[in-house]
Order: sequence, then structure tokens, then C-alpha cells
Amino acid sequence: MDRIKISVNKRQDKGKGPARRLRKVGIIPAICYSSDMSVSLSVPVESLKVLNSVKFSESAIIDMHIVEDEGKATIPVLIKDIQFNPINESVTHIDFLKVSLKEKIKVHVPITLKGESKGVKDEEGVLTQVLREVEVEGLPLDIPKDLEVDVTELTIGHSIHVEQLTVPESITIVTDVTATIVTVTAKKEEIIEEVPVEGEEVQEPEVIKEKKDESTEDTKDTKEETQEKAE
Repeated sequence: MDRIKISVNKRQDKGKGPARRLRKVGIIPAICYSSDMSVSLSVPVESLKVLNSVKFSESAIIDMHIVEDEGKATIPVLIKDIQFNPINESVTHIDFLKVSLKEKIKVHVPITLKGESKGVKDEEGVLTQVLREVEVEGLPLDIPKDLEVDVTELTIGHSIHVEQLTVPESITIVTDVTATIVTVTAKKEEIIEEVPVEGEEVQEPEVIKEKKDESTEDTKDTKEETQEKAE
């Protein structure tokens, strides 16, 4: 899995006001916690770029150095939660979780699709990725940065499920193994419905009346004439 290093600072001033001022200069407020610690932090621009390089992955091990703790070793942490600005999608807050490299953890690992599906290439189907990550359990350093799924042989009407993923023996998949990861379906045909132009009369279907059999009418007239003569 990915393993990166960052430096952070302890944050003394708390509250919305100080946090807002930090964000204005590109520094992100954060917190790091575990069962035996909880400390407010600020993440400088340089460290934020490092986190962005791994797309703020939850499965990346981060060796965190707290600048004020001189002489202390870095601590291994994971990103537990990250908040974004709903308007411009910039990071507004990060929660770090301190972990032990000797204890199993549960994290979400992203799924990466590989190859071009036959269903799309040869059959003009539509490929849909239903699941973009799975939850796994294992030792931090054993957890892969992502899981690849080869969709090359996938044709219309077929899917790939979680149970078909290949993971290291030391890793256990927590997500429902019957869940669908990716599927290929046929394109839906567009039904074009004619819409009448405004002001244009809608023509009613012509009703064709069935013509009476002329020979039958002639026979009827002949019978009536015969009766009249008889009378």
C-alpha cells in the first residue's frame, strides 16, 4: 500500500473563526485521535499536496510528524474522514486516526477497472461501475492501495461481483461478496414520438366502411318484384 510522510502543526486556537482564517491562507484544520490521544492540528499547504497526490486515500499509511514534538518519532495514521466545501470542493477539515502497524484495521479500498470490455467494444453495450470501493480488514501494511478488476472479457448481460476479486491471503473482504462491481448492458433504443405542431389539425384515422355486396342487393330487389306480380 501507499506510505507517505507529512508534517503538521499543533493548533492552539479552536472554533470556526480561527479555522476560517487558516483556510484563507491554504492551511487546513485537522484532528488526530485514537483510544489514548486527541490533538488538534493544522495541515500546511506542502503536506496537503502530498495527501492530494494519493487522492486522500483512506488506505494510505501516513507517517505523521508533529513539528512541536521534537525528538519524537513519527506516528502512523490513516485518513478517517475528510470534509469538502460543497461549492468548490476544496478540503475544509481532515480527521486522522492513529493506528498500530501490528493490529488489524478496517478500511475502504478503491476499485480500479482495467481493460476495454468486449461488450462495449464489439457489441456497443454500456459499461456501468456500480461499486467503486470495498471494505477490507487486515494489517495496515498488508492492505493494497487499490484492487484491479479486468473487464476485458465482460460482455452484454454479464457482471463481475465482489467474490471474484483477487486479494492477498492476509486480507479479508468485509463488503457483501454478492455485491455487483461492474456490469454491461445493451443500449436502450430511443422511442421517437411524433408531437403535433401547434395549430396543426390532428388527422383522425380514416374509417373505411365496408361496401355492401351489390349482388345481394340485386337479389333482394328481384324477390320484391316477384312478390308484387304475384299479388
